Amino acid sequence: MEVCYIDWHVHPFRAERWFEAWEPGAARAMAFGAKSWSLTRSTDDPLLFRQASAWDDRSDFDRYWYSDEVSAIREQALNYYNKPLLPSWHSLVAGE
Repeated sequence: MEVCYIDWHVHPFRAERWFEAWEPGAARAMAFGAKSWSLTRSTDDPLLFRQASAWDDRSDFDRYWYSDEVSAIREQALNYYNKPLLPSWHSLVAGE
C-alpha cells in the first residue's frame, strides 16, 4: 500500500474558506479506491494543511486527482492556496 501526502500552504486569512471548499474534494478519494484519507492542520503553522490518503494503486489516485469532479473542486479553491502542489509518495511499512 502506498500513502500520498499533499501539503497545502494556504494564504493568510483564507484557511477556513479553503477548508470549506476543499474538504469535500479530499473526501471523494474514497470513491476512487482510497483505503483512507485525512486532512490535518499544523499547530505550529496554522496555514499548513496536510492531506494524506492510502492507495493500493497509484493509478487510482491519478483517476481521483485528475477527475473532472475533483479538478473542478480544486479550481474553486484555487485562490486560497499557494501553487504548485506536489504529491509525495511513501510506502506503508507498518500500521493498521
